[in-house]
Amino acid sequence: MTSHSRKIAEFGANLKLSDVPPEVVRRAKGIILDGLGCGLFAAKLKWTEIIAQTVKDLEPAGGPASVWGRGEKASATSAVLINGTAVQGYELDDGNQACFHAAAVILPAVFAAAEFLGEEQVSGELLLTAIIAGFEIGPRIGLCMNGDQMIVKGWHAPGVFGSFPAAIAAGKVLGLDADGMYHALGIAGTQASGLMSAQFGSMVKRMQCARNAQSGLYAALLARNGLTGIADVFEVEYGGFCTTFTQSNDQFNLEELSKGFGSHWETMCIDLKRRAALGTNFSAMDAVEEIVAEHGITADDVEEVIVKATQATISHGIWYYEPTGLTAAQMNLGFGIAMQIIEGQTFVDEMVDANVDRPDLMELARKVRGERDEKREQAPRNLHRGAEVEIRTKDGRSLSKVVDFFVGSHHRPLSDEQITAKFRALGLKAFEMPVLNRIEDLVWDMEAQSNITELNRLLCSGSST
Repeated sequence: MTSHSRKIAEFGANLKLSDVPPEVVRRAKGIILDGLGCGLFAAKLKWTEIIAQTVKDLEPAGGPASVWGRGEKASATSAVLINGTAVQGYELDDGNQACFHAAAVILPAVFAAAEFLGEEQVSGELLLTAIIAGFEIGPRIGLCMNGDQMIVKGWHAPGVFGSFPAAIAAGKVLGLDADGMYHALGIAGTQASGLMSAQFGSMVKRMQCARNAQSGLYAALLARNGLTGIADVFEVEYGGFCTTFTQSNDQFNLEELSKGFGSHWETMCIDLKRRAALGTNFSAMDAVEEIVAEHGITADDVEEVIVKATQATISHGIWYYEPTGLTAAQMNLGFGIAMQIIEGQTFVDEMVDANVDRPDLMELARKVRGERDEKREQAPRNLHRGAEVEIRTKDGRSLSKVVDFFVGSHHRPLSDEQITAKFRALGLKAFEMPVLNRIEDLVWDMEAQSNITELNRLLCSGSST
């Protein structure tokens, strides 16, 4: 019987864009545009600057690969690290119920692989096909491993398994056959890591998905040159990926790894964000937004906020808020709820360093507490990211709202127009509107491009020459 590891390798090697339904292709382009906007916005933020400077120290001569929004070049593997950090660098990028950050992991790896080969040799169709391959494989691994439970255990799930889809996507660009993909998976798996404690104020949280994207690119390049990897890396019992990261023989489902290839498209289940915050907090924040809109309450009215959600949501997002840094503020549900009530928005102009220790936000954030909702945990998986919020007011009212699916989730998706508007709002931090408009054109019509030279140069410096 063919192993699931082999099936993943064969899917990645054999996928053609003509195999992909038009609506999936369109959705993938929207996710790509969203991810590029996130990367351009964060290209010159302090953590991206630190990583870019470190790369310059190591590679003073630069390299062939573009660093987005900075007008700089680096080696392929270093460009992945910088670009991936930027995409995931402000909690603006996509996610899904499998705990996978698609754009942060896949886009840097495929663009760097293309420039390693020579941007003029890689068509838009090939790049798009490689990206979709990664978008399809990443969530399946997260579903196999139950990404929410990995987070409860302390693993940063998308940082742990992101190297696999990055390896497949980069390998697709590099022309690996199924055997090469199989070995790339085995090389990628042994590089996996990512700790959830990074969310408590550190900058390193910003680069964990990028590090996995980098590991995936290394895996593909090493496999291309003949290095062999762990055979059946998902299935092997002793020291295999699934048994080791779950510390069990039964807390994973290998069938999810290749389930529905070619008939069910996980790309359609990737969620996009309209907030600069932790995605598992969004249903509760949407519920608060609705309560405020309906009842007109202010921070002065609030006695207590109770969030009923899964243990994964509570473990990931609810703790006693301390102003330890912007990362922690963006990840903390109490802070997000406080920002939503007081400012009415939780986007990039609100989630800033200057607000991290604001007394009014801190006071309200500390009035938020979580209660585990075991009934929701026993419901179908697609309901696990939902929440019930109760706001108890000082005058004795109890205002409640249940939100099962947040705005921007694939159940309530952003439109192409909303995705484009977000891209422009973020991209204007790096480039002028004519440049952004041209990037949009190239992405929405990616498969028609004979090569990716213009898109690469625009992303790097805002110039097509």
